[in-house]
Amino acid sequence: MENILEVDGLNVYYTNKGNILGKITSRRADRQHVLKDVSFSMKKGEILGLVGESGCGKTTLAKAILGMQKQFDGRIRLRCRNPQMVFQDPYASLNPSKRIGWILEEPLRVKKGSERLSREARSRRVDEMLARVGLDAKIKEHYPGELSGGQRQRVAIAAALLCDTEFLIADEPVSALDVTIQAQIIRLLLKLHAQMGISILFISHDLRVVYQMCDRVMIMKDGVLLEQGEVDGVYRNPQTDYTRLLLEAANIE
Repeated sequence: MENILEVDGLNVYYTNKGNILGKITSRRADRQHVLKDVSFSMKKGEILGLVGESGCGKTTLAKAILGMQKQFDGRIRLRCRNPQMVFQDPYASLNPSKRIGWILEEPLRVKKGSERLSREARSRRVDEMLARVGLDAKIKEHYPGELSGGQRQRVAIAAALLCDTEFLIADEPVSALDVTIQAQIIRLLLKLHAQMGISILFISHDLRVVYQMCDRVMIMKDGVLLEQGEVDGVYRNPQTDYTRLLLEAANIE
């Protein structure tokens, strides 16, 4: 099967800047090597997990893939249309001053030329997507602050999919939700994957959630991919001490 994503020798550096006597200064010692020679590929239609502790570089990798991190060394080749990201905190990613209907129609309003939709067509598309993610169309009249965390995350997923995306990055999409709602969102993502054939890069620190979701998994520590492979293989026969520690901490044997 064709690769939808190829990352080869990716290095990302951050520079910490300080202000001394009104002048911005930058020292070589402040240069932080965040991602270190990261290489992997991802097949079309695959769900690939990325696991690691907070601050290890997972979100930086996601931003680089989507073009939000401009400065890097190496190569990123993404073969798809309209890649999208679902964030950990759905409240922060949704405009709190706009109703849900307005938020969901926004990606449809900006289409140009022959792809431009009428108001009625936009409304139908939004209603259809809301139904697909398990929400009633009446929710369009509400503001994000009036919804539960699970409802907001469903709206965020709907907004991403309304862009006709083939590739979705889910960055800790269930970590801010309680266990029951987590299970609902996982089932929803799996259903959408089966129905729409989208490829998903699923970022998490929870190995149990990754086991439920993913075909393959990558383990990251301090900006380095320590190992990668099919989920069963990595979980049953970890190749690094760090992976073993993660599995033990999650009570996975």
